[in-house]
Amino acid sequence: MVNTLSFPSALLFERVFSGHVFCADCLHHITRQTCPLCRVPFDPRSIVKLHVDLDIVKAASAGSGQASENSSAEQEARSLHERIAAVANAGTTEANLRSLISDCKTFLSSQPRSIFQDLRVSLRMIAYLCEVKSTLRSRNQTVDSLTEKLEGSQAEYDELQVRLLELDGARKEAVNARRKTEGEKKEVQATAVQRELELTQKVSEMQNKYIDLLEQVRITLLKIILDPKVS
Repeated sequence: MVNTLSFPSALLFERVFSGHVFCADCLHHITRQTCPLCRVPFDPRSIVKLHVDLDIVKAASAGSGQASENSSAEQEARSLHERIAAVANAGTTEANLRSLISDCKTFLSSQPRSIFQDLRVSLRMIAYLCEVKSTLRSRNQTVDSLTEKLEGSQAEYDELQVRLLELDGARKEAVNARRKTEGEKKEVQATAVQRELELTQKVSEMQNKYIDLLEQVRITLLKIILDPKVS
C-alpha cells in the first residue's frame, strides 16, 4: 500500500498492460516483468506514464471517507428504524423500549440536527409511548394498591357486620330479659298489693268483731249492774 502522506504533492505513476497502476520507481525495481497484482506479463515498452496530483487524491480520499461515514450513519439510522418498526408491530418491554430510546438519542446527538428528521420524529413518538406506558404502569400499581386496600376494608366491614349482628342479638336478649324481669316484678307487686288488701280487710273485720264483742260485754256489765238478779 502506498502511503500518500509521505510523498510530495505530485508523483509519477505508471500503468502496465493489465491496467494496474504502480509507482514508477517501484515498478522499475521489480525483477520479473509481470504485474505485481495479477501476474500478467507486460512489455516495458507498453508502460504508460501517469502524473498524479496527490492534493487532489487526498481531497478525493477525504470525500470518500465522509461518504463512508454518511453511509455508516445511514445504516445505523436504518437499523434504528427497523427496531422501532419491530416495537410498533410486536411490542416490547419498557426496559427494551428505554434502551432503544437511549440508543436513538446517542446516535442523533452525534449527527447534525438537519438530517434524520424522520428518525427524530419516531424517537419523539416512542419516547411519548414510553412515558404513556410508564404512567399506565404507575396507575395500574395505584389501582392494584387501592383494590387491595378495598378488599381489606371489605373484610373489616364484613367482620364489623357480624359483630353488629351479635351485639344486636345480645341487646334483644337483654331487652327481653329486662321485660321479663319487669313483668315478674309487676306480678310480685300485684300479688303483694292483693295480699295487703286481704290483710287489711281481715284486720278491719277483726276490729269490727272486737268492737262488737266489747259492746256486748259493756251491755252485759250494765245489765248486771242495773239488775243484780241477772247474776
